[in-house]
Amino acid sequence: MSTVPPVSVGPATVPGWLYWSVAGPTAVGWLLTYVLAIRQAIVDRRVGIPAYLAVVNFAWEFSLTFVMEQTPSQRGIDLVWLVFDTVLLCQVFRYGRSDYPTLSSRAFRWTVVGVLVWAAVAVVAGANEFHDRDGMYTGMIIQVPLSAAFLLMLRRRGSSAGQSMPIAAAKFVGSLFAGLAAFVLYPSHLLFLVLVPTYVGLDLAYLVLLRRTMRAEGRSLWAFRPVRRTERPAAAVR
Repeated sequence: MSTVPPVSVGPATVPGWLYWSVAGPTAVGWLLTYVLAIRQAIVDRRVGIPAYLAVVNFAWEFSLTFVMEQTPSQRGIDLVWLVFDTVLLCQVFRYGRSDYPTLSSRAFRWTVVGVLVWAAVAVVAGANEFHDRDGMYTGMIIQVPLSAAFLLMLRRRGSSAGQSMPIAAAKFVGSLFAGLAAFVLYPSHLLFLVLVPTYVGLDLAYLVLLRRTMRAEGRSLWAFRPVRRTERPAAAVR
């Protein structure tokens, strides 16, 4: 056991250039992910980010923006993200049930609301428990199921509907630099050494399997056109 609990050690003091060299690509990568996912959902009429994890992500950014203490720069980033997250949440209500055909429309809506409320409470409680003012612990923990959910979404659909390589690449960049930010700011927090490689590995697997699926569909890897309804490349998703 560590002599001093790593969770009790605050963020390291780093020069501004170093902070923004990791925070900047994180902000831009995730912003591009949101914009591209919103566009792809409009084109394909399928959510671009797994429905329930998009809800959890909204709860995390809402809590960081309006409930928890934040530095002005981080609050500004969270607020910009939240604007696009609100659009993604609306798309969850509009298109999300397509991935869960066994649920009635009413059941799907209530489960979305339930997950939203639970996640918001859990984020605030987790922030208090870990004294996680910048949401680093809760953010890194959420990243693992979020990355896994992309893989499950790809397999469930059996096609690249609602997905694209630009979305996957932007998410990978945003998540990778978020992990680097965790290492820079909290070098003594050992849990990040487990969480970050885990979700980065899942993101790499998603990139590989999405590429394989799109090639099986005959779809250009960097195109934005909708998936044809006759395409059924389930065999490519292994």
